Amino acid sequence: MSMRRWIRLFWLSGQLWLRLDCVDLSAAFAYHALQSVLPALLIALSVASRILGHDDGLIESLLDAGERWLPASAIDAFQAVVKRFLQQGLGAGLFGVAVLLLTASNAYLTLQRGADRIWWRRPFSERRLPWRQLVVRYLRLRIKGMAWVALMGLFIALDQLVSSWRLLGSLDLRAALLQAFPQSLVWQRPVSLGLDLTVSLALTFVGSLLFLWWLPSRRLPWRPLIPGAALCALALTLLNLLLGRVLLALGLRFQAYGVVGGILVLTLWVWLVGVILYYAQCFSFVCAARGLGRRPVLQPVSDRL
Repeated sequence: MSMRRWIRLFWLSGQLWLRLDCVDLSAAFAYHALQSVLPALLIALSVASRILGHDDGLIESLLDAGERWLPASAIDAFQAVVKRFLQQGLGAGLFGVAVLLLTASNAYLTLQRGADRIWWRRPFSERRLPWRQLVVRYLRLRIKGMAWVALMGLFIALDQLVSSWRLLGSLDLRAALLQAFPQSLVWQRPVSLGLDLTVSLALTFVGSLLFLWWLPSRRLPWRPLIPGAALCALALTLLNLLLGRVLLALGLRFQAYGVVGGILVLTLWVWLVGVILYYAQCFSFVCAARGLGRRPVLQPVSDRL
């Protein structure tokens, strides 16, 4: 394929992306994603409390880090929060699971309606469904949202595991794993940059392909989704390399703004991810339409819920 044709594909994808108001859809995705990130953070803190509760050295390191980064007036409050967090870790985790069960599908549903708008010009209609099917659909969306969060978390964990095996710095956890799996010591070394990028691209591509196939409310063939998944994997990997440290530096630079600054930085990151996901779907649609010389013929009314 010539360079001119590739440029035209990206140009048409951008036109479709603008015409369908994907910027607004990305903002809605970022808003709803925060409702899932915060409960997931509670769950992560609950798991961390189980580890920290048995590792005094790691607790001291955490308190020392807080003393270095926080102002003097906030150190006492930070120490009190850490102590209460260790005492109520299980309750925070259960509360996070309950809230995540209700909110995880909000971001997923936003992306799903955007995908339906891209591929079929309209969302999947729910007006003619009986109330029982609406209840079943609501529950299934919650389950799919939870599965989506778990799947993305698995791919992120695998990516970070390949990049560097640090085990959160917990000496007790490291010793327990080394005692159970002595041969794992060989793998606890950072990999080369080339292998890291290759594995990150491969994992991101597989996760993107599964997600783009799973996302629409109707069945899609695999082949039209491959260009969008490849573009999504490349863009997300470059975003991680180029903006990951920049956003972290911005968060540390403006740490005086506290929680508000952290939420703004996180919202910017999630919005960029939403922009990439919507543009990747537009790119898949344009590639499929240009390859057939017309609008792609897809299987109509097969709801995969």
